Amino acid sequence: MPQTIKLLGSSKAGCEAESQIGLLEPLPSTPLVGRPEEGAADPIRVLIVEDDVNYREIFSSELAWHGFAVYRFADGDALLGSLDATAEADVIVLDWRLPTISGIDLLIQLRQRGVNVPLVFLTSHTQPANEQLAFQHGARGFIDKTRCVEALASRLRQVAQAGKLY
Repeated sequence: MPQTIKLLGSSKAGCEAESQIGLLEPLPSTPLVGRPEEGAADPIRVLIVEDDVNYREIFSSELAWHGFAVYRFADGDALLGSLDATAEADVIVLDWRLPTISGIDLLIQLRQRGVNVPLVFLTSHTQPANEQLAFQHGARGFIDKTRCVEALASRLRQVAQAGKLY
């Protein structure tokens, strides 16, 4: 049974980290959810695909603290094996480089399988050619991992809101 991070009101401390995580991390039965945003009815549901356990933990915890419901996947195969989770998602966040399938190839496969959830790349591989390729294939954002979590949270809110208009 997967363990979830328990947030105690601060994004900097008070988190109970998960035990060892393998490449195929099961979808938690309950998402990570932190404090609700003022006036927010339902949290934005975000799927994060990130192979680096530290980044995955940090971004998941921080986004949950910002009021998002976060589901985590360690690689593209894990997400593809849980396509039912994408039906409930508002936004998908992908890393560019993943161990079994690249983020851009994962985006292409998701679209081929009929998954049209808005998608944002969160990557340290921010070359203009990568960004252009991501947008050509329908990504709605391309954010450098060195940016603050507030920038990511803001972009995810914009993308989720725009996705509800379609």
